[in-house]
Amino acid sequence: MLTHKKGRLVMSMLGIAFSVIIMFMEIGFFNGINDSQANLPPLLRADLVIMEQRRYSMLESNTFRRVRMQQALAFDEVTEAIPVYEGVGTIVNNRDQRLRAINIIAFPPDKTSPLIVPGLEQYMDLLRIKGNVVYDRLSRDIYGDMTPGSRITLNGRPHNVVGAVGIGPNLKVDGYVIMGDVTMEERVVNKINMGLLRVKPGTDVQALKKKLVANLPDDILIMTPEEARVREVDFTIEKTPTGAVFGAGVLIGFLIGVIICYQILFNEITDQMPQYATMKAVGFSKGFLVSLVMKQALFLAVLGFIPGLIGGYLLYAVIQRFTQILMLMTVRRSLLIFLLTLFMCGVAGLLAVRKVLKADPAELY
Repeated sequence: MLTHKKGRLVMSMLGIAFSVIIMFMEIGFFNGINDSQANLPPLLRADLVIMEQRRYSMLESNTFRRVRMQQALAFDEVTEAIPVYEGVGTIVNNRDQRLRAINIIAFPPDKTSPLIVPGLEQYMDLLRIKGNVVYDRLSRDIYGDMTPGSRITLNGRPHNVVGAVGIGPNLKVDGYVIMGDVTMEERVVNKINMGLLRVKPGTDVQALKKKLVANLPDDILIMTPEEARVREVDFTIEKTPTGAVFGAGVLIGFLIGVIICYQILFNEITDQMPQYATMKAVGFSKGFLVSLVMKQALFLAVLGFIPGLIGGYLLYAVIQRFTQILMLMTVRRSLLIFLLTLFMCGVAGLLAVRKVLKADPAELY
């Protein structure tokens, strides 16, 4: 029944694929924004992270007193306490001489890099020299020439770009420069944005966390990097319009798919009513007819999902290339869309099957 008119089958597949792509894009943007906003916590080379108690999101840069790290370091389980400084600087674009805002991450470069960023370790010695910085090559293309070896003007002062690594922007941050604390402005080095705690091997991190929370003042937050990532995702979903906007987009894509699939099946059934009436006349049960329509819906779901998956993957790559928002086509997310596609076509099949059940064998004569 589906392959009798191959042209119609192709158009049917493209219709289903269109709704699949819509759902892929909405879920892609939803997860992309969450992944991009929460891209920093997974990069922290630490067992526990200290932040100021009122810092409700990584978008903020609240600071806490250095003494809190010294107090944490007094616990036997804690082996290192590394301060991380964050700030926003202005950089001159070498191409158009316009000022652009760029985020700054600084830390003492005399220890192991506090960031799990491939390639950063090789620049640690260079970051000990005042004026040297490492550029985030995944930054948006608004900063001009920032290649290793170039000289830039950051906060009105000349700096040397000694290397490039990959971190990536988010909705608020367009890019990063990484520097040693010797290069950071002196007025901010006594105020810490994040304290990274590393513990002895075999330490129960959650038990240590509870001990620190119980014994240190309540003006700080103590979390694992994963807890900080989850907290950031929850904040983006619950406290920003992101969840509602893209959740509604997925629902709209689903409804569009139901309508498209219903119309396809309805037209198929209308054209083949004599066949259904004949089967009904010779004794095929209503259950058999229902299963026949549902099988068509299932085949359309599978056939439409394949080009939708390919189209979604290509669009993800293009969008990530031009926006630097993380658009990750994971197996889990692909499976979710596939299940939604099956459900979508199943709903459409149940709506369309009513016409089959009304088929009258007398219409054959």
